[in-house]
Amino acid sequence: MRVKTSALVLSIALLLAAQSSGATAATTADPPVNLLAADMDTGIDTGVSPFTLSSTTSGGSQQVIDNAVELRDSSQNANLASYFYHRFPTGALKDRINAIYSQPVGSPAEQFVLQFDLKRTAASSKPVAKDIYAQISFGNWDDVAVPRFPVPSVSLTTTTAYKSTTGGTVTEADLPEYRFTVVPNGGKRLVTTVELGFQVRVDTGGTDEAITVDNLGVYDAGAVNDTSPPTTPTGLTAGTPSSSGVALQWQPSTDDTRVTGYDVFRDGYQVASVSGSTTIAPIGGLMPSTGYDFTVRAKDAFGHVSAMSAPVHVTTAASVPTKPAPFPGTIGSRTQWLWDKTKAMQEEEGPINVAEYTAQLVDHENVDANLAKLDKLFQGYDYEQYKSVAKMYAYLMAGDQFSPAMVQDVRTYFAKYGYKKLNQTENLRMSNYVTGYLVGQTFPDVVDLNGNSGTTLMAMNKANILEMVQAAVHRGWAEYESPEYTVMTYVCLNAIYQWADDQELRQQVKMAMDVMWFEWANDWNDGYLISSESRAKGDLASVNDPTWRPADHATVAWTYFGAHRAQQGVGESDNPAPSAYRPDLEYAGFLAWPGTTYKPPALAVQIGQTTGKSYTAHKTNLQNSSGHAMDIYRTSYVRPTYGLATEVQYRRVDNWIEDQPMILRWKSDAPNPLFRLSTDQGNAPIGSYDQPADHRVMQDGPTAVGVYKTSGDQTSNYLNAMFPDNGSIKQRKEVAGWTVVDTGSAYFAFKLAKPATWYHQTPNDPSNKVKTTTQIHPTATLAYSYDILRSQANTNGWVLETADAAAYPNLDAFTAELLKKTSLDTSHVDDANPRLIYHTLRGKDLDITFDSATAAPGPTHLVNGEPIDYDSFKLFDTPWLKQNQLASRFTAQVGNQSVVYDFDNWTVSYHPAQ
Repeated sequence: MRVKTSALVLSIALLLAAQSSGATAATTADPPVNLLAADMDTGIDTGVSPFTLSSTTSGGSQQVIDNAVELRDSSQNANLASYFYHRFPTGALKDRINAIYSQPVGSPAEQFVLQFDLKRTAASSKPVAKDIYAQISFGNWDDVAVPRFPVPSVSLTTTTAYKSTTGGTVTEADLPEYRFTVVPNGGKRLVTTVELGFQVRVDTGGTDEAITVDNLGVYDAGAVNDTSPPTTPTGLTAGTPSSSGVALQWQPSTDDTRVTGYDVFRDGYQVASVSGSTTIAPIGGLMPSTGYDFTVRAKDAFGHVSAMSAPVHVTTAASVPTKPAPFPGTIGSRTQWLWDKTKAMQEEEGPINVAEYTAQLVDHENVDANLAKLDKLFQGYDYEQYKSVAKMYAYLMAGDQFSPAMVQDVRTYFAKYGYKKLNQTENLRMSNYVTGYLVGQTFPDVVDLNGNSGTTLMAMNKANILEMVQAAVHRGWAEYESPEYTVMTYVCLNAIYQWADDQELRQQVKMAMDVMWFEWANDWNDGYLISSESRAKGDLASVNDPTWRPADHATVAWTYFGAHRAQQGVGESDNPAPSAYRPDLEYAGFLAWPGTTYKPPALAVQIGQTTGKSYTAHKTNLQNSSGHAMDIYRTSYVRPTYGLATEVQYRRVDNWIEDQPMILRWKSDAPNPLFRLSTDQGNAPIGSYDQPADHRVMQDGPTAVGVYKTSGDQTSNYLNAMFPDNGSIKQRKEVAGWTVVDTGSAYFAFKLAKPATWYHQTPNDPSNKVKTTTQIHPTATLAYSYDILRSQANTNGWVLETADAAAYPNLDAFTAELLKKTSLDTSHVDDANPRLIYHTLRGKDLDITFDSATAAPGPTHLVNGEPIDYDSFKLFDTPWLKQNQLASRFTAQVGNQSVVYDFDNWTVSYHPAQ
């Protein structure tokens, strides 16, 4: 295909045309010279294509036809694109470009124009228009001093040459992006390669698509100076958002030379860039039910950027689950749903998928692939003991399908560890002991790293397990209601009950599991656990509701108790947050196995399924995760529509900082109905962790108060009040220092003693957006969006009032009563031990003074002048559960039915008798 003289003359005339309006020519342009001609056969006169096909499996091919190169893509039952390129590591074009880049900053820039002859020689039945293009790319780009794509990939399908049956010349008149500018940077960055590429693409099942190209040229179009930025984009609008994205559109900007692109910003962070000829940007990766502010700015080739456009606010749609749980469902149908979820987990590398592979094997699905994946995992090493427990489950559930060679890999894996007493956290200690016991029973000839095997391993680890069980039933489990670790310990106990031969061990483990279920049932309020939390790390570990839960003990509890609405998602695979990290290792699915022997007590199930709960309760835990004695006093106030729970710690001996000392949850059809308070800790994410030694909390019914005193770190002396911003709050307003909130089902009001500033952070924002000391890591981002009230002070305090929405006609009535009846005395908040005195909505006086977390409780938490007698708190003191501290008798009662657990004789008695 040879260009006619008239077309060539027209092309040269275009190149010599005056510069765009407003730009001044720095020098008189020389007649156009094709800089490509010295570097490649631009006219294909040798009969050999100068292009290389990037992938031989794409379906692409090329041939020379009448001194033009035909570039073709065939679908081959796939929709891969075929890309053809010629790369110049040396040559006249590269040298000319680098000569301009080497000139001093501020020197005139140089413009170049790409043009070539084009003809469509095969019209596909299914062409992919956006992927039929030409482009120029630079090596050693940074998109600041040197662009990656000076000529971007703009579709050729809109050009006259492509549409014409006779073809034609493609120039900047067709595609303005074909004129590009090289701006001097003083030689700080030079290009290492220049690449000219063409792409052709056919969708799956389509006939071939082909184009021929000829007379390839890049012409120097002269020098220009541009000192003005583009005009500000106007008319920014948003289309109808989905749950994960939105399309933005705006009116084009103008520039002295040419607008080369637009940058799109979400909440102040750049999230997209489009070419200067495009005024539409699709934005994806957003969170459901989340508000975002978008702006746009224009830029030119000289590095000038316009002012930011006026913002447009977008709230994404609510998530529509693809396969929610059956509602209301039954225990059987909900458990089956969890089992199916386990088999359909998101595929990842590593031990996180042990449950998925095992569940599929049990149901004889993808057998060969799953055996290979598990075998690979057994050939590795795990540094966290609960992963070994998961692999023991895999063997005991599906080991009958393992080959002899794979069984040998299993034996070798379990021989890599030493199963002895550990100075570790609760779940890791239990994981080590349970694995050791089952290794001794299952592989009696496997010798561990300490030289122990068989009955010796079983005896040692039975003693270790029972020591932990004894401590738990007399002192309470240390990692109570932990979204990540409670389920780990429970999985261990379940393994013993499922597979251990020792009946004494099984009985004691079963009784301990029963008490766990009774506590979960007590705290369950129609889909929400109302409790402070031990070892709750990160946003994903705090969120827990019918929209989404971690694959934790709350998910297992839900299978028996149900909720006021359908469960939409469970576990990492169902979480839409970009971070979506663990927060546990997804082992709850093992507990949905149809072959599971253990069943929770019927009375616990009855308590858990009870709706309309209304009570105040106290509980105590007398050990920390290391197994050392300490006191955690827990209070909860539960109403049918919401619940408030707090805790305070005394006689602390270890510096565990992973508690959630104040939790407020309410019924909602929106995600994340949770308000919580935290203190900054090191580089941990905002809203995570707490320092009980610095943060002292007390509660009386629906009211909680707290005081804070820094330990001296001026980068961590912050209190953070985390207000969810995903639709679970209907209205929020500021009145006389209070933040008053309508959730639809409850009202609450929060007030800080010291000044505070509002911030906003979404899962799409960098993890250190608000708390600048947070480590930059995907796993440190939030799971949901929050408005964060953040106060920095060495001493501080706060008040929280809550009420059922049915108690007041509206939020204004609640607010009026709050302002009329309450008062807060902050005159002592700057004392050496800060103190707050608060007169509550219910007419009580709460008086809290900062005290020592390592000491015994003293007269520092007062209600109407009387100290709270924390030492009189029972292990369980709820409407259904009773047990004194360190006592061996636990009682659960509903009406005239009761069950008594005797931990001296390890017996269970029922009244009336069963």
